Amino acid sequence: MSDFMQVLQSVAPAGKFVTKGQVVAEFDRQYQLIRLDDYRSSVEQNERSYKSLDANLEVQRKAHDFSIEQAKAAVEKARLDIKTIPVRSQIESEILKLQLEEAEARLKQLMREVPYQRETERTQRRIADLQMAQSRTELKRAEMNVDKMLVTAPMDGLLVMETTRRGSEFAQIQQGDQLFPGQMFARIVDTSSMLVAAKVNQADVESLRINAPASLRFDAYPDLVLPAHVVSIGAIASTGGFRANYVKEIPVYLKLDK
Repeated sequence: MSDFMQVLQSVAPAGKFVTKGQVVAEFDRQYQLIRLDDYRSSVEQNERSYKSLDANLEVQRKAHDFSIEQAKAAVEKARLDIKTIPVRSQIESEILKLQLEEAEARLKQLMREVPYQRETERTQRRIADLQMAQSRTELKRAEMNVDKMLVTAPMDGLLVMETTRRGSEFAQIQQGDQLFPGQMFARIVDTSSMLVAAKVNQADVESLRINAPASLRFDAYPDLVLPAHVVSIGAIASTGGFRANYVKEIPVYLKLDK
């Protein structure tokens, strides 16, 4: 299953004037909402784990500090016992010396463990911080994905739907269609300034100039003639569709004057 369910759940009527910020289309958000709940649960779980880790590290630190205090007390006791050697037998004296050596060795071992323990704490906290940051980033991305399922108009204009293949024919995109990632499904046209894409035979392009006047006619409306002018002339020729390869065409853009 992809990150985006490309089912067009609702869309504004084609040919309707829309305003900037208005919702013009909505895709099925059910999958994204489920993922959003999962990421929220993940963040909450990581927060609880972080608190638990903090408590466990605090317990381990205090336990280690307590062991050091016990070792120091054992060393002090052993040193006091050493002072009684003059009144002790030889065997008892050796035992007291061994106890002192053992207590001092234990204390040195615990003191050497302190920097390693602190480094372990920092490492575990760093790992927990990275996991927390990752879960929050994923949550934010999921929230953005949910918002992206609602498409708003970036400007005022006329909503014009694109076409898609439905069976063996092309038809206007409508509610319920499955769209591919990156597929354009609509345009918002600024009717106050419209451009028309056209093609001119390369043999005739030399007679064209920028700002040259032009007239637009439509097969469906033979009596309609709209004034326009040339605003762009392409630099590279392309083949003319089903025509022979030696017949080249140049793309041009015309701007409607009214």
